[in-house]
Amino acid sequence: MNRAAFFVAVLAAAPAAVADDPVADLSYKTRLVAEHHDLRGDSVFAPGLPLTGFGRDRGRLEQEVRGRLGPASLLLTGTVFSQEGQTPAARLLANEAYVDFRAGENHFTIGKKILSGDVAFGFRPIDVIQRELRLQVLPPALEGVPNLTWERFTKDTAWSVVLANPGHGQRGDPKRDGSLTVRHYRRSGGTDVHAVARISDRYRLETGAALSAVPDESLELHASFLVQRRGERLTPLAEPATTSALLDPDRAFGVTSLNTPRKALAGFTWTWESGWSVIGETWWDGTAPTAADWQTLAAQARRRNALLGLPGVPAAAVAGSLAASTRLFQAPGVSRRTALAHLGWTDPAGGGWTASLDILRTLEDGGWTATAAVGWEADRVRFDAGMRRFGGKPDSVYRLLPERGILFAGVSLAF
Repeated sequence: MNRAAFFVAVLAAAPAAVADDPVADLSYKTRLVAEHHDLRGDSVFAPGLPLTGFGRDRGRLEQEVRGRLGPASLLLTGTVFSQEGQTPAARLLANEAYVDFRAGENHFTIGKKILSGDVAFGFRPIDVIQRELRLQVLPPALEGVPNLTWERFTKDTAWSVVLANPGHGQRGDPKRDGSLTVRHYRRSGGTDVHAVARISDRYRLETGAALSAVPDESLELHASFLVQRRGERLTPLAEPATTSALLDPDRAFGVTSLNTPRKALAGFTWTWESGWSVIGETWWDGTAPTAADWQTLAAQARRRNALLGLPGVPAAAVAGSLAASTRLFQAPGVSRRTALAHLGWTDPAGGGWTASLDILRTLEDGGWTATAAVGWEADRVRFDAGMRRFGGKPDSVYRLLPERGILFAGVSLAF
């Protein structure tokens, strides 16, 4: 496999690596992650921010146990979370616990397993089962999906049928909805083609495809497309007519039903023998908030701020409604049209050093993020550190975000 094909294969497979880990005995890893969040002092949401997690430094200590015994695989993580101003909390999670077995060309899985899939880097339209959030800084291990899966492999093709969350209907998180998915893969020459169809109560039928082609030794091209029979978008409600409505935190948002929304991405990967690589991608997410939604959110926040100090208007009510309005920043996608440039470097001498620079721009409203990171790995130790900054035009999503940036660092030890 040439350099570009190998590079994109690693990107596509990385989130699923936990599920395919061939280690047959027990292994252990501990990881410490720290984040410093720089609050934006001039934010229109400022009075409500003490009621949110924005601007709070945080950290976590992860203990990960991974093992395989015969057909059974297990990934457990114990995590202690700490956030400024709050009491530390702990959680024990079975990220994966499943059994694999084969019968000829048929492969069966029962249990909880990570099921990511797509060919893209920054946004993955056909990742309809795992629904992984991309581009997070030092994210924790993914949590798998309970499933019953049948797969059939041949030399150049693969079919799979996945019954996810058996017995579940529509839940609070789309990832936890019950669903039935059919996936197909075919390799033709230097091109990989993926197709997917998923049925659920929430989105009805979702169908999509993705491809990755290598027309040159150093160049890889990829694209993904998905159409949903039904979709949802979290949006600010229409302009409240009364003060009481404006201050009601339960009326800050509504879920808008969408008819046949689409998601699409196109991108490329270019690699050099010197260790440098470039990824360029642009995508459309028809379920993300629009530029008008962010403008409405900002206008309503200013109206709420204007009520501070008025007779009969409790400051706590203003703060609560402003805090509730920041939920829009937690949407899976924050802009319909986005472009990403990723510059990466890996030490060709094998010294263990890596570096990257990501520039992301929301094309509808002129917002941007910039993330610079370095990493070093040797034997059983890995260290990562970096910085992310937010900015853009007034009322763009990343200029409205109540934080200016994040400093982050992490160290892990494997045993």
